[in-house]
Amino acid sequence: MFPVYSYIKVRAYSTSSPKDTNNSNFDQFIPAAIYEDAFTMKKAILKDNAGMVGIYMLTNKLTGDIYVGQSIDLSYGRKRFLNYFNLSYLSRRNELIISRALIKYGYSKFSVTILEYCDKCELDVREQHYFDTLNPQYNIQKVAGGSSKGLILSEESLRLKNKISQALKGVYLGDKAYWYGRTMSAATKEIMSSTRKGELNPLYGKSHSEASKELMRQKAAASNPPSGDKAGRKYSEETKLLMSSKRGNPVNIYEKCTSV
Repeated sequence: MFPVYSYIKVRAYSTSSPKDTNNSNFDQFIPAAIYEDAFTMKKAILKDNAGMVGIYMLTNKLTGDIYVGQSIDLSYGRKRFLNYFNLSYLSRRNELIISRALIKYGYSKFSVTILEYCDKCELDVREQHYFDTLNPQYNIQKVAGGSSKGLILSEESLRLKNKISQALKGVYLGDKAYWYGRTMSAATKEIMSSTRKGELNPLYGKSHSEASKELMRQKAAASNPPSGDKAGRKYSEETKLLMSSKRGNPVNIYEKCTSV
């Protein structure tokens, strides 16, 4: 028996597997919890799994495709699982198939399944178990705990990646975009801001090295190079003063006079 959370947030119990997945191998598992709507149940997902270590699965309810991942914290903090609820993160990581799918279909089209809770030392073993059994379509690399950086994909993986990539092309833009016409309330903005202040800020207590600063200066200069007649031009001091006088604000200087 495991908890299933409905759209109206009333807890019920069931022994059935997620009805939207097209993977028959899932029937052999008894997941820890299933949340039928990633959008409306976000708060419940984060609250119920605060500080929990485990393996999770995202299921596209329209296509049945799945993504399997691990997290040392299935809720709050700057952890991998929470990043999937961050559109800014998804946009930066659009090379990931799951990122593009979440942006295209929207959170409400995905369910979240906590496959199991486990010890931190068991994460890689358990994640690999689900990779081998479920063969998730949204995972590019099916090696637990690994990184796709420098990975050489097999012909079959490349074929599958290309197939899914083609299916995800044409991400909704303009009035078809998921967030089009929506605005965040002041309360929501304040909550988002509070999660990035002080020690929660990823740059808290950190400082850029001189090498990093120089690299940022070079990139800034390269992105905004002088153009046209101004490229490479040096101005005389007289010209600089003239330009300053035209662009600056006038300053009036008053002298106190004493009447005789």
